[in-house]
Amino acid sequence: MNGKTLSGACCLGLLGALAATEAMATNGMALSGYGAISMGLGGASQAYDTGNYGAINNAATLSLMEEGHRFEIGASLMHIDATTRMSGMPELDSDADWFLMPNLSYVTKQGRWSYGIGAFSQGGMGADYGKDSYLSIDPNSGQPTGLRDHSEVMVGRLILPLAFQATDRLSVGASLDLVYGRMTMQQAMPSQALVDMMTPGQQTLGTARVDPNTAAGLGSANYAHFDFSKLDNWGLGGQIGLTYRATDRLVLGTSYQFETHMGDLDGDGSIQAGVGSNYSTLSGDVKIKDFQWPATFKAGLAFQASDKLLLVADIKHYAWSEVMDALRIRFRPDSGGYVDVDMTQDWDDQWVYSIGMQYSVNDALQLRAGFNYAADPVPEEYLQHLGEAITESHLMLGLGYRISPHQRVDVAYTHAFENEETNTNPLVGLTSSLAQDTLSINYSHRF
Repeated sequence: MNGKTLSGACCLGLLGALAATEAMATNGMALSGYGAISMGLGGASQAYDTGNYGAINNAATLSLMEEGHRFEIGASLMHIDATTRMSGMPELDSDADWFLMPNLSYVTKQGRWSYGIGAFSQGGMGADYGKDSYLSIDPNSGQPTGLRDHSEVMVGRLILPLAFQATDRLSVGASLDLVYGRMTMQQAMPSQALVDMMTPGQQTLGTARVDPNTAAGLGSANYAHFDFSKLDNWGLGGQIGLTYRATDRLVLGTSYQFETHMGDLDGDGSIQAGVGSNYSTLSGDVKIKDFQWPATFKAGLAFQASDKLLLVADIKHYAWSEVMDALRIRFRPDSGGYVDVDMTQDWDDQWVYSIGMQYSVNDALQLRAGFNYAADPVPEEYLQHLGEAITESHLMLGLGYRISPHQRVDVAYTHAFENEETNTNPLVGLTSSLAQDTLSINYSHRF
């Protein structure tokens, strides 16, 4: 088996591994950067060689690599500090605090063409407040339910990038992406919230439609607990991009990642409804309708200020409003009937600003620093404690070291400063905060 075939097989295996991991994002659901080089430079990635991560950043940058083959393996380990507190109640810490995001890729450059394959974590969100906190207490009777309060969302990609160096100054690129999405939702909804969602003229949280026979099966309940684990599906995505060397020192780059086309996330699930720990369970099939990753526009520059100093800057635009207007749950009990819930999300579009600088101490060692900012896209009136995608400011540091003429290691550290947001809707009444620390490492071997 040659190197390219082996790398392709490894990427397919890693995509399966991605399906078993969670990802916690920092720009909405997206990571603040992809790859240790970019992460050390504020997440900027459009106009210089970010390694094989160019496949997910801007495929055209793969033309900037040297002739030959490049194999890379890496991972990001993220620690999150997520908290929430209901009005008048003590603060709770999320138990989901460590997230591992692996990546694996192979790219070759032959003449004007660069191509390869790579598996990458793209992003997600989630939290876990267990089954023993006041979030798992029947809000009307005050009795514990013993039901878990937990969510996770993840998106990963298997990418086939292709880049072509059209002229000495212009390179173009594109990719075809196999996209995997997965979601788990274990959350109780008080009867007051369900009534609000079912009553025209109220519906401050969204809408709900329940078949009368299904409602009778649930009985007179104080709450409904949704238990939908590992709903998933596959789909397609893609990207186009270019880089242009405006001068000997200045490179411009831009790319556009298309909105994904994934099938509805589906799987088995159940709804528990009752009083305290006395509840009835309806089992059935669940779909999350039309969950997609948004279209993303990126543009940036890289300026070689001196032989040792590189300056980079990017802007990105995530069209969250096109894909995160509502969470559409379609539950079909085995006994017949339906429960349709549309939980309003109404996310804003998001602009992300990234700056970074790299200083080459010598031919082997590069030092990096960067900053990344984006206003969080989650409206306060729709904030949920299980969907805390609210960090805004990120400080990033990194370094690269060439072990040998054919091997290098890149490392980056990112701190996402704590951000707090409050939902004042009396049916919700919560304040959530989120801070994150991420260590990224990447090993590259050229041959």
